[in-house]
Amino acid sequence: MTTMRDVARKAGVGVGTVSRALSDTGYTAKATREKIIAAADEMGYEYESPARPPVKALTIGIMLPLLKHPFFSKMTDCIETELHERGYRCLIYDNCNNDIHQSEALDMLDEGILSGLIALGDPPCGFSGRGKRAIVTMDRRWGEDVPLVHSDHAMGGRLAAEAFLESGCRRVIQFMGGNLSTSLTTRHSVLERVLRDNGCQVTSVQTPWNFMGYSYDRSVVRDYWNVIRDMDGCMTNDIAALSCLSIASEMGLKVPEQLRIIGYDGTEITRLCHPALSVVEQDCPALARVCADRLAELMDGGKPSEMETVVPVIWKKRGTT
Repeated sequence: MTTMRDVARKAGVGVGTVSRALSDTGYTAKATREKIIAAADEMGYEYESPARPPVKALTIGIMLPLLKHPFFSKMTDCIETELHERGYRCLIYDNCNNDIHQSEALDMLDEGILSGLIALGDPPCGFSGRGKRAIVTMDRRWGEDVPLVHSDHAMGGRLAAEAFLESGCRRVIQFMGGNLSTSLTTRHSVLERVLRDNGCQVTSVQTPWNFMGYSYDRSVVRDYWNVIRDMDGCMTNDIAALSCLSIASEMGLKVPEQLRIIGYDGTEITRLCHPALSVVEQDCPALARVCADRLAELMDGGKPSEMETVVPVIWKKRGTT
């Protein structure tokens, strides 16, 4: 029985290119598409009409730490949409800082059940390299041979610092998670450097990376409230920023007159409060598009056009600065 890989071999292209050409999703050069269709017809490979995904649609795995977290939920939705438009199916692995889930996903990749993997979580214990597997990561560094995609967190830290300075802040607290395998720490180091260079006092609170979520972030803000109330600026993730705004209201602290708050990620929840949160927004659709581009390059059997791709962030000034 003829498979999509057989057609790819005969046409001299990658499997991902065959999938896009036969499903008429994504860009394929006209000459290449014609060559693929001719090879498929000659070999008797059955596929559905160009308006629908091929019968043999490839499956891509998406690994993430916590689906209910608003940022990872939004990223997963954007990645799934992007992959679907290119004719791929998706298999989502939630809580993939879990060793068992990570091992299962990599085993499925090795066995050909998954054709590619986009990872938003930390690297699995003992991971020694991508090899010939199609793996792309976002924010977390899995190794020198694994393409990395991330937001311009240096730009994000600078934009937040400039917003604090413009609003007259002199004492700023930031809550930071992450470790050396992530690009996320850059935003915190840049924020601190820019503020200190302009004579501001900066307090940086390190929180465990593998702890996240609504109840945890709110508990962190409450635990540090005695410190926060003496500050005039606070930057943290969206959930903790909303928690800070809520607790400030409970305690009679005026925002932004007495405390300026900046959320980092810029998910939809930041507009569902009053005043609406000022945010550094990560461009999730653009991040998803680049992740899919790098993965398609690997699945086509070639080298990625970039080993590290940086996507600009967006500053949105609202009611809390």
